[in-house]
Amino acid sequence: MSLVQAQSKPATLAQPKPQSKPAVAATAATVKQLQIHYINVEQGGATLIVGPNGTKIMYDFGNLPGGKNIGKYLREKVGMREGDPVHYAIVSHADKDHYLGYKHFVEKDGFNVSIANYEPGTTKSISRTMKSHWLDPAQKTWAKKFKPIPVGLRIALGDGAEAHVVAANGVVLGETTSPAVRNENDRSIALFIRHGNFSYILDGDLGGGNDPCTDHQTSQKKIQERVARALVAHDLIPEGRGVSVMHVAHHGSESSTPSGYYNAMQPEVAVISVGDNQGSFLHPREDVIDKVLLQTVKVSCSLVPPVKAVFQTSEARPKEPCSSTGCISTKGLVAGSFVITTDGRNGYDIKTEKAVKHGKDVKAQAPPELLWHFDFPK
Repeated sequence: MSLVQAQSKPATLAQPKPQSKPAVAATAATVKQLQIHYINVEQGGATLIVGPNGTKIMYDFGNLPGGKNIGKYLREKVGMREGDPVHYAIVSHADKDHYLGYKHFVEKDGFNVSIANYEPGTTKSISRTMKSHWLDPAQKTWAKKFKPIPVGLRIALGDGAEAHVVAANGVVLGETTSPAVRNENDRSIALFIRHGNFSYILDGDLGGGNDPCTDHQTSQKKIQERVARALVAHDLIPEGRGVSVMHVAHHGSESSTPSGYYNAMQPEVAVISVGDNQGSFLHPREDVIDKVLLQTVKVSCSLVPPVKAVFQTSEARPKEPCSSTGCISTKGLVAGSFVITTDGRNGYDIKTEKAVKHGKDVKAQAPPELLWHFDFPK
């Protein structure tokens, strides 16, 4: 695998190619809205983006056994059948909880990839597990082997919606030089989605650096704020406006989502892919949820309002809720799998798989809705 080089200009807009093979299950005639599916794979990530024209991007494939939930979800909730492809498969970075489920997706569920298999350009040594569960199964798809994703790539999703690759392998859009990264999490691909008045950022386990104000302590680099600056510089988000929905990177770890990044992104809603099979990590952290997102713990560096809600796919149940580095937060709304839908004009909806479960500290925060509607700011 080779290093992705920085690009100062966006790459050519990618369009889905006509296929002589079986059609994708959801076509432009049946989708019409942008859909973002957060699939509950417990600790790990698996997000399906479906454009108004039916273009499908599968971003990450979860761990095992959580990754086995992907096929069931795609059949029951998206209407995909064996042999159906997604157009693009993206593995955000080479950590197991983001790629192990790819083998099951291709070989057991029988799904395909029609245009491209993308990874960030990792230099991580290829292990037997990487070969057996990720790289070798890719050869069975129409898209064949994984290749480094170009920073600046744009993917047309229909009705004016686009996906933009803003960062990969530590390289950020528009930078002529980018500091080298050693932590695999900091190679994560940052994908920005815009559809009309709706915007969304998805960035795997990307690092945010230390933040003394909120007690964030990490060896990861300060990349997220560079991504935020790039979004403004390339007119993807208006300065001072922010995004509709923000993925909370690294499952809510204090390695990501510092106050400076949050202040720049100004999200209305935060979403987390997290679960119980995480060892002793205690995700998501109070330093992220309580101090930065919900601001139930006041800190001087919070310069913009708190989010309206934090949705998470699952939760951890550790024997000890705190360690020497901090405590787990119980203030998110545990929703199982959920889907965000929008036409880009009339706000957006979040439909949860089940009635949300409130942590012990948020029983009065909101009713256990199954469908939540958010209007765009005026």
